[in-house]
Amino acid sequence: MALPFYGLLSATALDPIEKKPLHHFLPGSAVYSAGFVGCNMRCPFCQNWEISQRTEEARERVSPRELVEAALASGSPSLAYTYSEPSVHFEYLIDAMRLARQAGLYNVLVTNGCLLEKPARELLTLTDAANVDLKCWSKEAYRSRLGGDLETVLAFIRLAAGLCHLEVTTLVVPGLSDAAADMEGIAKLLASLSPDIPLHLSAYHPAWKEDAAPSSRGDIENLAALAGKSLRYVYIGNVAGSRADTICPRCGAAAIRRRGYATDAGGIVPGRAPRSAACSSCGAPLPIRL
Repeated sequence: MALPFYGLLSATALDPIEKKPLHHFLPGSAVYSAGFVGCNMRCPFCQNWEISQRTEEARERVSPRELVEAALASGSPSLAYTYSEPSVHFEYLIDAMRLARQAGLYNVLVTNGCLLEKPARELLTLTDAANVDLKCWSKEAYRSRLGGDLETVLAFIRLAAGLCHLEVTTLVVPGLSDAAADMEGIAKLLASLSPDIPLHLSAYHPAWKEDAAPSSRGDIENLAALAGKSLRYVYIGNVAGSRADTICPRCGAAAIRRRGYATDAGGIVPGRAPRSAACSSCGAPLPIRL
């Protein structure tokens, strides 16, 4: 079987792990990131449409072994598959992830979660941390407007919650994902898996085919407060000056302070379990992987 785009990347870069975004996995670390082209969805507001909806941006062919070697040379502890939808390059991901594991690297997957159970399980068993885009709470909008399937994404999220570190992102698009009732549904679904799953609410700005006004700071803050009734950790992204500190739910101290991608993890100490964290102020265990 021919795989003409096997190993074709749109970019490689050394990113802050918070850019994925992942706030509770190796905070403050750098992650070597491999970008792809193409996507299995057609979101009209795609912020990376130049690489998700076109293939001309594929710049270089990199074998899985070359990719892992580059990640190791960067000094990063982890390798991310990101920028456009990586799961459409499933065969390449499996090959690269296996080699990364053998080399002692952590695998980070940034995905829309539109993958059926069997391949999803195969991919997630090789994944150490995932950020899943949950676009909205409407089955009809997922199908007709975005070209995806909500139930498939929710099944992926449930599976990921049991197989790897999981964080979820929702881009707050006016008229699609900014309804209070829908945000309550998203938050309650995640809380039913674990109230410790971080939810990132990211501000939308007009892109590709979508020209609606940008989501407002006030609307996003209100949605974050609503989601925070069910979840312990809700973060706001793409809003200038917004705070994204990790707050200890027991004592209220700032365990991790963030300003943009600058991270100060001075408020956490190693926990009792390997690679776990605790609040340096009160000693409470925190759902942060070190």
